[in-house]
Amino acid sequence: MTLTQLSYIVAVAQHKNFGAAAEASFVTQPTLSMQIQKLEESLGVVIFDRSQQPIRATAVGELILNQARIVLSEAQKIRDLTSNERNEVQGAISIGVIPTLSPYVVPLFIQRFINKYPKAQVTVEELQTQQIVDRLKNDALDVGLLVTPLHNASIVEHALFYEPFFLYVSPKHPLAQEKRVREKDLSSKDVWLLTEGHCFRDQVINLCSDRRRSSLGSKSQLRFESGTLETLKKMVDQSTGYTLLPYLAAQEIQEGAKKRQLKEFHAPVPTREVSLVHNKLYKKRATVDALVAEIRAAVPEDLVKLKQGRYHRVDMPPFD
Repeated sequence: MTLTQLSYIVAVAQHKNFGAAAEASFVTQPTLSMQIQKLEESLGVVIFDRSQQPIRATAVGELILNQARIVLSEAQKIRDLTSNERNEVQGAISIGVIPTLSPYVVPLFIQRFINKYPKAQVTVEELQTQQIVDRLKNDALDVGLLVTPLHNASIVEHALFYEPFFLYVSPKHPLAQEKRVREKDLSSKDVWLLTEGHCFRDQVINLCSDRRRSSLGSKSQLRFESGTLETLKKMVDQSTGYTLLPYLAAQEIQEGAKKRQLKEFHAPVPTREVSLVHNKLYKKRATVDALVAEIRAAVPEDLVKLKQGRYHRVDMPPFD
């Protein structure tokens, strides 16, 4: 039994496909398959049910995988100790980013980060908040970029910046005539929402004055929910109602007419806190410090400093 073999079975469990696991492990599929077969033979068990599509672990395979993740995590800590002592940023770094941040934040810092730290191999994946939290707990992800607080004792949060919310409103809606809007002006029956699982959806619902309604949008003929802010903007343009946009997403709107559809909030402005998070046992301090510094340097300076009194943080229900 080797650490390499254990890393291969964890890769297959994650990707649920031998070919994808081999590609992620930078080996050929025959090499990966042969090593896993050798491990199964040495243990006298079958780890994966290859008749299933996608591939699934057997009952005993799940037990082995859980222990394999622990062993690999502990082995990585030995490597991390030396790199931390040298204050180096190197090796594989996996980052999970929520969809309402990924297209607006990642392009701002990622190229500069990898240029500055050429020994780092960075993987970025769009994931919802609960997926990031689950993977951090299972050591399947190094760090996450998401909205906090999570109210989770096993997760360490490093606040990066704060994003004020804007209202993006249809020209047909009465609020289009207002220069600024108030939270009490928002109604759930007029708002276009992201699909369930997006933390920004929960924040928007919390801002609506009638959020206790049993059915959002119940007075409308159409109930439409999207996985992206860009789609919601198009729905507002083509119909009526409004949606909410975080600061960086709002800055993507450059056209004059659409720019006028953006409305600021009266103070205190609803705002979300964006943080870099990791498992409390994660030991790559140099990596965390470098990511925090690069992201803060990449976003507008005003977002890094929360102006007390003018903004208020919109929190979410705790994530397990």
